[in-house]
Amino acid sequence: MRNNFLSSAVAASAAAAFCFSSVFTPANAAPDNPPSPANIGQEEQHLQLPQSDKAYPWIASHRGQWRIAPENSIKAVTTAINDGAEIVEIDVRRTADGHLVLMHDETVDRTTNGSGKVSELSLAEIKELRLQEGLGNGPAPLTDHQVPTFEEVLEAVEGKNVLLNLDKGWDVREQMYEELAARDMVDYGVFKGAPNVEEANEFMAAHPEAHYMHVVNDAQAGDFEQFTSHMPVAFELVFDNPNDLQAQQEYWDKVDAVSDIWINTMWSSLADGNTDEAALRGSTKGWQAMVDRGADMLQTDNVRTVNAWREGRDVTKLGTKPSSIRVQAEDYIDDPALYHDANPRNECGTRAIRSSSSPVDACDLDGAHIIQYIRDGEWFTLPVTATQPGNYRLSIRHSSDTEPGGTVSVDTGKGFGKPIALPNTTHNRAFQVTDLGKFKLDRGTQQIKLKFTHADYASVDWIQLNRGQRADVELMR
Repeated sequence: MRNNFLSSAVAASAAAAFCFSSVFTPANAAPDNPPSPANIGQEEQHLQLPQSDKAYPWIASHRGQWRIAPENSIKAVTTAINDGAEIVEIDVRRTADGHLVLMHDETVDRTTNGSGKVSELSLAEIKELRLQEGLGNGPAPLTDHQVPTFEEVLEAVEGKNVLLNLDKGWDVREQMYEELAARDMVDYGVFKGAPNVEEANEFMAAHPEAHYMHVVNDAQAGDFEQFTSHMPVAFELVFDNPNDLQAQQEYWDKVDAVSDIWINTMWSSLADGNTDEAALRGSTKGWQAMVDRGADMLQTDNVRTVNAWREGRDVTKLGTKPSSIRVQAEDYIDDPALYHDANPRNECGTRAIRSSSSPVDACDLDGAHIIQYIRDGEWFTLPVTATQPGNYRLSIRHSSDTEPGGTVSVDTGKGFGKPIALPNTTHNRAFQVTDLGKFKLDRGTQQIKLKFTHADYASVDWIQLNRGQRADVELMR
């Protein structure tokens, strides 16, 4: 168990949002909660940053800051650190000629302009490729970024106070260890992914100075009680149902007594709906709920917004000013005369957040409440209330994973204007805000119609109208 704390600079502003003690519990201190009988005698084990520990919870960036640079690129890693991440998750695989490179998938197809399995390509062949923007898909536009080697990433982070969460690399763990050791950087790595306790214990016994984190999902929920000779520095708890063994508070308390807890908040099935988007929406499910239960690390796709929340900011109001008008897409006017949906069947299924009989697909997408599956030629209408007449800048929070990203046309009462291009965000879960220009509004409630073109489909979270520039542009990606 580790008592979480905030730095004195932000403690006052965040007192209402966090319930951390102000004192850090060192690794050899006695736990507040007794360990389970199987783990009696174990010393507490904790992740340690290479230089000095920081305020909790720590932020772990999923595949680096892919909202700014291609996933698993050098720039994605370094930008994540600059944006506030204490941990950067990277994916490591081995080429046909024995080199370690960063690649999430077995193939290079999704994220580069090439094709084929990493294990069947040489390093020289992989270095000829270029990474696509963001998460790839679509395919997204190409960048000048290459697939980096593990060694190149180590060189980029050496001397920085950051940990690298080494995903997909259990089969090449010894080679990763050797490359870390060659640079005297073993304390930068977080090894993970043993399929059983035996292999995990073997690794920890052979490399006692290395960080090892054990992943606990449904299949491995019983593993914790088997760690009697060595204890991982952290446990990654994965649960999609509140009834899962590893989702029970008693289980968390046992783990928290002797180790750290890592929670993934990228999509719903990783932590029973406690997601980035749920937190941004102001749901009771989200980052705060996980920290209240004992989470020490939050892996996220929204590094900047988690960092803002950790500093005590109200993330539900990010991007707004007192004069901003924000309208959620799911608040569309449910009148057949005021929308056109080509598919008469609601496609949300169990994720519907309004009438499941309406053809307009108002869905829950991993915590975001949105209109999803907006196909070519479809449109819907939102009610907007302005207290002051005049010109407003209109912006839209949207996503899509197909290139090109499609278009939107706006009608504020005088007919649809010319189409405005929307970028491909490289994943349906990857929302970003695009400015659409100035529009004149009257005082009072009126209607704004949005019509889309798209080769596949787009999703919309909200629209916003501002007098002048919108706020927090750097955070709304």
